[in-house]
Amino acid sequence: MNLKTKWKIFRIGVTFFFLMLGWMIFTGNLDPQSLLLGVVFSFFIALITYDYFVDETEVFIKDIVPRPDIILLYLIILIAKVYIASFDVAYRVLTMKINPGEIRIRTRLRSELARVMLANSITITPGTLTIDLRDDYLYVHWLESKGTSALYAGEIIKGTFERLLGRIFR
Repeated sequence: MNLKTKWKIFRIGVTFFFLMLGWMIFTGNLDPQSLLLGVVFSFFIALITYDYFVDETEVFIKDIVPRPDIILLYLIILIAKVYIASFDVAYRVLTMKINPGEIRIRTRLRSELARVMLANSITITPGTLTIDLRDDYLYVHWLESKGTSALYAGEIIKGTFERLLGRIFR
């Protein structure tokens, strides 16, 4: 068996694993009948869609399966930032103290998935909206523009998110 075939089987296996995990989480049923149905459907879907889930160029396991301990920390910080930002946005809207602006900031993240997660994390945080993601650049609209320096704005907008995502997707 050549290396390309082994890699294809591995990609199908990873896709199957995550589909089956999703099946068990969403059905919440561990009956043998349900598990068998999940195995059949997950395997069939994995055969068809593995190319979409695991890119052929991602050759390291660390590119596919991120670190769960840092993901948990990332989610806790994301929820806290969303919570704090929602109060800030409410205050700014009620007092009309807004200074909207758009900024182009560069990300150091290499993984496409990490860049998309960064863009979505910025968007889900109240007061910021990722307009576009092109290569290494994020175009962000923010409610309280604190200057035009891309480095300063980048640290305010993406600072903690980018550092944690960099650790998750090394």
